[in-house]
Amino acid sequence: MQTLSHVAGIACGNGYLSNKKYAGVAPKSNLICLKILDELGRGSSSSALDAIRWVAKNKDTYNIRVINLSIGTNDKTIASPLIEEVNNLWKNGVVVVAASGNDERNGIASPGISQKIITVGSIEEQVRFRIKADNTIYYKPDVFAPGENIISCKADEFSFEGKKRSGKSVIDNYYIRMSGTSMSTPIVSATAALILQHSPNLSPDSVKRIICNAANSTRPEGLLNIEKIFYE
Repeated sequence: MQTLSHVAGIACGNGYLSNKKYAGVAPKSNLICLKILDELGRGSSSSALDAIRWVAKNKDTYNIRVINLSIGTNDKTIASPLIEEVNNLWKNGVVVVAASGNDERNGIASPGISQKIITVGSIEEQVRFRIKADNTIYYKPDVFAPGENIISCKADEFSFEGKKRSGKSVIDNYYIRMSGTSMSTPIVSATAALILQHSPNLSPDSVKRIICNAANSTRPEGLLNIEKIFYE
């Protein structure tokens, strides 16, 4: 559950236990958590599909506008059920933001290979992959966000004082430092939520265009640029 707590805090934690020092990007957003991975961080495509289908069924009831997928599989099939489901969500008004994955050797993780959705890589890597599907060539990730040593919420059951394990280090009783594109992704998801808070009638395509246009105007190209989105 540690990754879930950390990702949730990055997106919309209120920072109460740190005097707002470690507040999330969109602290006024509401959060719905769906379990895909088990306590050891293992999951399956079927559990991801169940979660995505639940969102599709309940998006209007709970006003779900953005879904964060800090997960990925090695299935590179563009026509897979997972890609089909995230594309349908996008088509029906939900902004889908997915991690690109942390293994450069295997390229982009699924569902991040979908051309429609927003795929997020880590600033620290900044590697784009060429993808060909249905006679179309495109590049992923779409945008890069910070992904190293991100401080956010620590799950209650996760404790080891001052020690480091698997890229994690405890800050205090409430916060922990973690790394990976799973951490980059909620930064972009929360940015999408802020855009929709300001302009709720925007389509997913419009939200993606705003984020990517701002990112592609920076140097090096592709870095998330929240300041340009909201203040220029």
